[in-house]
Amino acid sequence: MLSVVAVDGPLERATSFVATHGGAESNVCVGLARRGHVVAWVSALGEDPAGDRVATALAIEGVDLRWLRRDPGRQTGLMLRDAVGAVRYYRGGSAASALTAHDLASVPVETARAVFVTGITALIGPEPGAAALELLRRATEVRVVDVNLRRRLWGSDRAVELIEPLVASADIAFAGEHEWQAFEPGATGEELARRIAGRGPREVVVKRGPRGACALDADGRWVEHAREPGPDADPVGAGDAFAAGYLSARLEGGTVEEALATGAGCGAAVAATVGDTEGFPRRRPAPAL
Repeated sequence: MLSVVAVDGPLERATSFVATHGGAESNVCVGLARRGHVVAWVSALGEDPAGDRVATALAIEGVDLRWLRRDPGRQTGLMLRDAVGAVRYYRGGSAASALTAHDLASVPVETARAVFVTGITALIGPEPGAAALELLRRATEVRVVDVNLRRRLWGSDRAVELIEPLVASADIAFAGEHEWQAFEPGATGEELARRIAGRGPREVVVKRGPRGACALDADGRWVEHAREPGPDADPVGAGDAFAAGYLSARLEGGTVEEALATGAGCGAAVAATVGDTEGFPRRRPAPAL
């Protein structure tokens, strides 16, 4: 989505704004690309100035856009927000809400070292949800799902029902503690992660915001990482940055402990800067277009 962020106060009173881009999967793509991974984004944007801006920004980051579809009949989604927690989405009828499994037809999913999708895709419409499942079904290596519960979407009132098949298909699954509790009410910490692991994923990551993050690995080890205190100029996007850092470390052969530390560092860097990805640490320079 195009993201317009109020920087001088709450959204309803602000007079200064920064235009950028956001979206869970694309944020993770940017983070992985900045850490040196070869990344492709499969999605749809409108044939409009907002779509042009998002596509250009992702191309500058080195994200492969060969499988990005431009839809002349639908607009690019829009997010209006501030840096203190207010967010308003305008993505009903957006190009991304019309994604289908057919959009994956030419994508070489089977050759990917990892695929990543979030629960948001399952909540914006039945066809995008089917596409998310098809992505995981065709993947042959690491399948990663971030639950990312969002309210006021098409499928929000059936969020657990719609996201459950994605979680069951995942090798690595992320969610905030409160998000996992929607699946397992009353459980906390290690008990919560073990219950989620019983649903399918072999590695369960529990994000705890300012309290850090924890993970249950495939051997049943429970690992905790406390977050170092730091500035929170804009927390939106920090969870996606954490996921990108964690996944990057695991793909590079890092331990769960190393992945938690890397994810926490990336999340903190993004939280310290206005914008969903602007503060993500850059391991290599951006490629020239």
